[in-house]
Amino acid sequence: MQPSKNLLSAIKPFQIISLLTTYTLGAGLVQYVQVMQSWLTLIQGLLFLLLISVGLEFLVLLLEVNDQLGSFKNLSIKDKKQRRINSALISATFFTVAVAIFVDWINKGILWQGFGFLIALLGLSAFLYVLVKIDIISRSYEILFETILFVIIPPAFAYFTQSEDLHRLLTMTVFSLIPAFIAFRLLSKLIAFDRYPKLGRHTLIVNLGWEQIMFIHNALILITFLLYALNAVFGFPWFLLWPVFLTLPIGLLEVWLMERVRRGGKPLWRVMQVATACVYLIPIYLIGFAFWIR
Repeated sequence: MQPSKNLLSAIKPFQIISLLTTYTLGAGLVQYVQVMQSWLTLIQGLLFLLLISVGLEFLVLLLEVNDQLGSFKNLSIKDKKQRRINSALISATFFTVAVAIFVDWINKGILWQGFGFLIALLGLSAFLYVLVKIDIISRSYEILFETILFVIIPPAFAYFTQSEDLHRLLTMTVFSLIPAFIAFRLLSKLIAFDRYPKLGRHTLIVNLGWEQIMFIHNALILITFLLYALNAVFGFPWFLLWPVFLTLPIGLLEVWLMERVRRGGKPLWRVMQVATACVYLIPIYLIGFAFWIR
């Protein structure tokens, strides 16, 4: 059972949820500003991103053959060999299907300038993400590439499968999501560092210090709502945006909980994770739902 558990550990639920929700948000924007050109291409785009994202995680699992940390340190040679084989097969299968979709797009001639740029950005970010995960590049950059892969690219990808022209609402929406996603990932690093300090892999926390990370986390929560407010000032339709501020009390609660921990209080990690996830995901749902029904 241990090898199977290790394979399942390659799946990162929050990243996948982020990809799915932000992609749906981008598709909703298409529905809001113009008529959907091709549902098939839209579905292919989502499948393509899922295949690449999950395939990357299994590729990382394959490359971590010498990793002696966490659940891998007690694996036998036989189990490690089996893990390599399974990871290689799954990763190769996912990437093969993704390439098949890409070839289909080439044949259909839909790789216009914006879409082609996104695919190039996806390829570069995926390559650097793998290097970060296996410690060839500093793990301090891990969250940066996660943000590109799971927050920036999916909504833009959904939009550019249907349109050649960039829309200002896409840019405004995407930038507003970035701080909350990073805040959640920083919180996840803090929790792991608190529970498993001897792992020593969270170099961002090691470099900046846990207290500084807590301050940055709180600042990002507040910046999230500041960006939504600036969006309203710069022309984002208020009737689409105002429900987002219903999550402000949750954000303030999370800031208070983190400040409480910083001052020596008992951490309520589960509550804090839920609160930070709500600050990130609920606005995606509210704005995306408004896009779809308008």
